[in-house]
Amino acid sequence: MTLQALRGTTDIYGEAIADWTHIEQSVRASARLYGYDEIRTPILEDSALFLRSIGETSDIVQKEMFRFEDRGGHDMVLRPEGTAAVVRALLQHKMHKQQALNRLFYMGPMFRAERPQAGRYRQFHQCGVEALGSEHPAVDAEVITLCYQLLKNCGVQDLRINITSMGTRQDQQASAEALKARLQPHIDQLCAECQARLAKNVFRSLDCKKEQCRTLAWEGGWPFLLSTESQEHYDAVRRALDAAQIEYNDQEAFARGLDYYTRTVFEVQASGLGAQNVVAAGGRYDHLVEDLGGPAVSAVGFAAGMERILIAAGEHLTTEPQQRHGVFLAVTHAELLEQGIRYVQQLREQGVHAMMDFNVRSLKAQFREADRLRMQYVVVFGERELSEKRIALKDLDQGTQEQIHLNEWVAHITQLAKN
Repeated sequence: MTLQALRGTTDIYGEAIADWTHIEQSVRASARLYGYDEIRTPILEDSALFLRSIGETSDIVQKEMFRFEDRGGHDMVLRPEGTAAVVRALLQHKMHKQQALNRLFYMGPMFRAERPQAGRYRQFHQCGVEALGSEHPAVDAEVITLCYQLLKNCGVQDLRINITSMGTRQDQQASAEALKARLQPHIDQLCAECQARLAKNVFRSLDCKKEQCRTLAWEGGWPFLLSTESQEHYDAVRRALDAAQIEYNDQEAFARGLDYYTRTVFEVQASGLGAQNVVAAGGRYDHLVEDLGGPAVSAVGFAAGMERILIAAGEHLTTEPQQRHGVFLAVTHAELLEQGIRYVQQLREQGVHAMMDFNVRSLKAQFREADRLRMQYVVVFGERELSEKRIALKDLDQGTQEQIHLNEWVAHITQLAKN
């Protein structure tokens, strides 16, 4: 039996690590530029968290969650998304009582038992931000602006922002009745799931995987009816985006797949992803904190798929070529190995990246290894160097070589490596 990574998971190693590191650094830099602090939540959560937040009628809960009981009989899940976990942490640690507006961002693996496809895995990675504690429309605009800036900083080109409003929960109640009236005459043409959704959550028909159901649901245009208050909030979001000089499209209708959204919702499309071209999406969720047992705390956020960011960035991914750095100690005789280990440790204690070949291969082989590791300096240490109390220091970047006294070379190269 050949052991392999499970279907829908992948190993990240080698040159790909540089791309992932670049994306992670870009996310952190972008979020911190806007004043967002990092939060890291557990991968395992109580299943009730997502049943109450995402909604029991959603595809994520019904079909895609990795849900199981532990040995103690506790109903658990591998987290399928990040927002609910952040809200749980906010309540558990009473962050909402410590400051009025909590700006938080996260990165990490999520899990959904869906069919693997390009940029979508069963274990995938998301980054996201959550602004918790304000219903001001300018916060919506800030989150959308940050999303746009973050994707640009990661190298994603040809971005298109779609925004709209789903209204308040009161608006949605009226909208649900209108959508039911739209679909009821065609109930025989709906799939079995959408027929059940008419009673439970009719909005799920808007993003049904069956094209015929989606067509019928969208026939007649955007189904959400906005109150005056919701329209004013939406208009203010657009004015704030205009002030920030962010281009957006507010004409295209689209569906968000989570039950907790209210008022502003948005998605960001990018080229290079095929038909499923959404790289990031989010919106406002003014009742989720209450739904999870907390007080009234308005919030807005977004999540972006990191694998999809990498695909969309493509050749525009601005990963810097790995620069040469560090010291490789080439020992020529096994009897000098222990002395070499002492030298390498002295360098590391001074904060210098240092390595050596414990197998004491030929100098040619050790120089090849130093070149492969992108080391800047190679120090040759052998019996001749020991007897003459001098070592040969070669700079692989400049192609130069010099002789340094044996008692001085560690201090000398430490200074060189730190400059």
